[in-house]
Amino acid sequence: MTTANILLLTGLLLAITFGTASAAAKRQGTAWNYYHFNGRAFVAGQPADVRPFVAVRERSLPVVLTQPGPVQPAPLAAGKGAVVGICYIQTSGGKLASSGTGYQPCPRLSLPIFSGASTVTTVETDQNGYFTAVLDAGTYRIGTPPISAEVTVEDGTTKLVHLMAGKRMVD
Repeated sequence: MTTANILLLTGLLLAITFGTASAAAKRQGTAWNYYHFNGRAFVAGQPADVRPFVAVRERSLPVVLTQPGPVQPAPLAAGKGAVVGICYIQTSGGKLASSGTGYQPCPRLSLPIFSGASTVTTVETDQNGYFTAVLDAGTYRIGTPPISAEVTVEDGTTKLVHLMAGKRMVD
């Protein structure tokens, strides 16, 4: 093999390698990540039972799912981020005996979202206590005390939030 052929093959190999690396770098967040609420926090993975779970990925709207299956992506607009969360009542822990999932969802609850003292939007939880919101990048307060959380939304990302609306007390 001549030196010219070796140089040609080396150049071709380098072009393919750098082209593939460049294409991979531009393709961000193509895989969905799944999270479920375990009664205390969101944890990675789908639940072992039939509880709802959340699919998230960069630059896409989060999706609340009730069963495994394909997820249809919907892009987030430029400069926007998302919040997905659950509002619940704790039913176990401390002196409370464990009762299944350890929480009851709060369905159809209106949650105002504030930026400073101004209401930006209001979302409503679904039948499973989950809510989603698409917001400009910034810091927000979701809900009103004592059911509230502060969250910082970043461009192209999704934040997971859990709001404890109450706790069943021991008799």
